[in-house]
Amino acid sequence: MQFIDDIKDSIQNFIEENSRLTAAIIAIFVILFLSGSIALAIRGKSGAGGKAARLPAEEFTQAEEFLKPENLNLTEDYYFSRISPDTWSDEERERWFTPPDEQNMQELGKANDKIIDTILEAAP
Repeated sequence: MQFIDDIKDSIQNFIEENSRLTAAIIAIFVILFLSGSIALAIRGKSGAGGKAARLPAEEFTQAEEFLKPENLNLTEDYYFSRISPDTWSDEERERWFTPPDEQNMQELGKANDKIIDTILEAAP
């Protein structure tokens, strides 16, 4: 109880010693409260009901034919769009996947060590 009484006394002393500052702080809070109330009252009367107005979705209509890129080195595996499978076949893996070499693994390890050091330096 002594702690609460000490806080109450210090607040009363602050108010008595800084009456102008206290009045300014109270005036700011009153202005903020009134402006917030007015904003809520105006928004409530607008009839939006708290929901934002949504525009209807527009459907895509193709006006012209899609053009192929002008690059003449278009490979046979160039797709304008396709559905990719969840996993690669063995043939695709052999063709497209490049296993990382020792230098790449060392660079990745250094980058990870740098991230770990940054995290540990920030820890208390």
